[in-house]
Amino acid sequence: MIIIKDLWWGDQPLGSQYPSLFRVVLDKNIPISSVLDPTRPFSWNLNFRRNLSNSEIEDLEGLMRSLDGVHLSPSVPDARLWPLSSSGLFSVKSFFLALSQFFGSPQVFPSKFVWNSQIPFKVQSFIWLVAHKKVNTNDMLQVRRPYKALSPDICILCMKHGESADHIFLHCSLTIGLWHRLFQLAKMDWVPPRSILDMMYIKFNGFGSSNRGIALWQAANIALIRIVWRERNARILRIKQGIQSLYGTLLFSLLLFGLIVPRATEDVPIKGCGLCAAKVVSTTFSDSPSCSPVKGKKVAHLDGSKRALLGRTGTGIAGGCMLMLGI
Repeated sequence: MIIIKDLWWGDQPLGSQYPSLFRVVLDKNIPISSVLDPTRPFSWNLNFRRNLSNSEIEDLEGLMRSLDGVHLSPSVPDARLWPLSSSGLFSVKSFFLALSQFFGSPQVFPSKFVWNSQIPFKVQSFIWLVAHKKVNTNDMLQVRRPYKALSPDICILCMKHGESADHIFLHCSLTIGLWHRLFQLAKMDWVPPRSILDMMYIKFNGFGSSNRGIALWQAANIALIRIVWRERNARILRIKQGIQSLYGTLLFSLLLFGLIVPRATEDVPIKGCGLCAAKVVSTTFSDSPSCSPVKGKKVAHLDGSKRALLGRTGTGIAGGCMLMLGI
């Protein structure tokens, strides 16, 4: 155990308690066993590299008075003791609790919202980055490469405010329009929270509290965040879509997700959303899909480019998909 650097006597290492004194010690990595004389009373051979000044002599006297209360057993080998746990052994839990008391309670991460959602792991990882504000928004690029980031203060979606994770995924005029439409679909009133992390943490239960409703609401939120990010990247490449087209893409994602929700929950009603509560009764693929209204059915026309064209026909690059949904 190093006499200067290790914490073995007092609340701080001796090198921090007497910095001017140990600055003139010849060997700063010397162990206690080499400094301590085994004969009693103990003597401390610190081996200074020059004669001490008056102030350093006063520090040495204070150090010696402090070390008079030390009870050492030279025959017992040195051992480390973790003071934050009763067992004296290090644990991540004790260290985390100590940091929490020092820095304040950390905000609870919405792990269930991210990792328990029935979406691909790649998308879950992206949402984790969004929650921790680690995505490559302009403000983060400016920090990482201050001389290479282009237009760091401009959000490409609204061209009005600076781009950050909270702005682009929640407070941007285009994004908040999508959030309003999603809550209108769920027939809910809402007030935008302060951050996107708060948005993930708050349990709105927009489609009810059933397992199916919770799963679809998680998918809707995550799909919206993912759609906004893809649109942001597309606009950087001069490819622009309107909010109606983005909302159609969001509906398309919900319809596809409704097909993979566990069958045990298919017939569970979902609050406020007739579209998401519907059960798929037939699916038709064609190059030019078209249909007439069917009694007791809601028809959703989906083209091959993954645009949801509700109530009218449409075609896409890969042909169209028509979903007839029971009310």
